[in-house]
Amino acid sequence: MQLLNFFGFLLVTLCCFQLLTISESKLPKEEVEALKEITSTMGAVYWEFDNDSCDIIRVGLTREPPDESERSIVCDCSFENNTVCHVTKITLKRLSLPGALPPQLVKLPFLQVIDFAYNCLNGTIPKEWASMNLTSISLLVNRLSGEIPKHVGNITALTYLMLEANNFSGVVPPELGKLINLQTLVLSSNQLTGNLPSALAGLQNLTDFRISSNNFTGTIPDFIKNWQFLQRLEMHGSGLEGPIPSSISLLKNLLQLRISDIKSPSQVFPSLQSMTALTTLVLRNCNLSGEIPSYIWTLTNLATLDVSFNKLVGKIPEVINVKRMRYM
Repeated sequence: MQLLNFFGFLLVTLCCFQLLTISESKLPKEEVEALKEITSTMGAVYWEFDNDSCDIIRVGLTREPPDESERSIVCDCSFENNTVCHVTKITLKRLSLPGALPPQLVKLPFLQVIDFAYNCLNGTIPKEWASMNLTSISLLVNRLSGEIPKHVGNITALTYLMLEANNFSGVVPPELGKLINLQTLVLSSNQLTGNLPSALAGLQNLTDFRISSNNFTGTIPDFIKNWQFLQRLEMHGSGLEGPIPSSISLLKNLLQLRISDIKSPSQVFPSLQSMTALTTLVLRNCNLSGEIPSYIWTLTNLATLDVSFNKLVGKIPEVINVKRMRYM
């Protein structure tokens, strides 16, 4: 009788184990292999991955990656009654990877977000990415070069595009104007030239636009007035010339406005009184003349004010209402 009970218990245990195995979320073999190819293309010497848990065990140039590195794979395991996982996000950051951007990303059909910042990746953005549904691309601080490819404009799901601190050159392709969902576009610290294409006027969902430290030509375009949701605008040493368009006054949602080092005819202080939420205002070396408008001293959220290297006159009021001012 005891032997019969033992076999009954063993049978129940085996059935439960089988059900548990079936119910475990699994990453398809194709995606597991794709991840290996991706990390190899990016120059990783080490790659170990637990496809059951979607955890990176080891990746990089050394067995022990740098302390400051960030490395993770995010999977969505809600497919087929929670039995199948798919990769949705890859972060391989601060690993000094010396390879290239991987075209094999296209083998991950559910991938939406990539962050390959602070590496040493060369080359350019693969054309294979144009067929993907990526929503966020961060390639901050790498060694990418050449022109920004026109096919980036075909990644129409993009809301975030960070290309800062690379070696991109040439003009900004007007095809970027097709990215109508884009909220953040950062092109600072490259070697970009030419005028900003008028097609960018259509990016009406932009909240963050940064183009500092480039070699653009022409004047600051008037079409920036179309970006009514803009909260951050940065043009430090962009190469663009003044004057600052008067239509900038329409950007009522700005929190940070930074323009500096522009060649410009003499101009009075721009009209910014509608920007009541401003926290940072930098208009340095813009050939401003006249007095600082009195409303500047009533912007209660203003923490940083820099209007140095201009031709401003007058004086600071004895009583000001900028309660959060930290730098002036």
